[in-house]
Amino acid sequence: MSDLHNWPAAAGSDRLPGNVSVVDAALALGPADTWWANGSRCARLALIPAVPAALLLVWVWNVRGEAWQATLHSLFGLPGMLVLFVGETVMFTGSAFVLGALWRHLPGRRGPAKALPVALAVAFPVGLDSLVFRFTDESTANLALAVSAMLFVLTVTGIAADFDTFRGERRYWQSRLGLLLSIYQMRYYSLQVAYLIAQVIAMITIWEFFAAPDVAPEPPDTK
Repeated sequence: MSDLHNWPAAAGSDRLPGNVSVVDAALALGPADTWWANGSRCARLALIPAVPAALLLVWVWNVRGEAWQATLHSLFGLPGMLVLFVGETVMFTGSAFVLGALWRHLPGRRGPAKALPVALAVAFPVGLDSLVFRFTDESTANLALAVSAMLFVLTVTGIAADFDTFRGERRYWQSRLGLLLSIYQMRYYSLQVAYLIAQVIAMITIWEFFAAPDVAPEPPDTK
């Protein structure tokens, strides 16, 4: 990042294109110097959104509705919840590592745009699983919620990685919000906020539409 302060502004072979700013160049490189460091950094940044997302999926798979009774009566029910929580957390942070490792090769100028193809890559095998579930007459609600949670975690990680890229430049801004507004500019910042809100609404919609308890309605009283 410090080298970008000395990027030549005059005409030359190494001059940035007219539509690319120094901020764009810094964001394209990511928060670290190597692909491994970028991946490790994104994995650590993903821990904050990954933990509540993993807890949500554990609750959906093992606690909600009749699943809790099955968990209590299973020999490995409670330990299985812990294993599932660890596994989901590893899945989220592992996907974030892939996001960071491929950061410089992914399309898009901002982290949320770079997160989208990684989320789609994760969603593809989940979509295949949902087809199998269709044939076996099993619900695909939890899979849809898992994909939505993955996109949310990766989007938050992408924003955090963009912010982390300029962590050494905090002295030029009075607050974190000012730094974030400077990185994204007002219009991009508004779009990212709207994008995150839309994802939260999507998860709530999936939750309400699919994750409601499957209770068959009682037949009307004919007496």
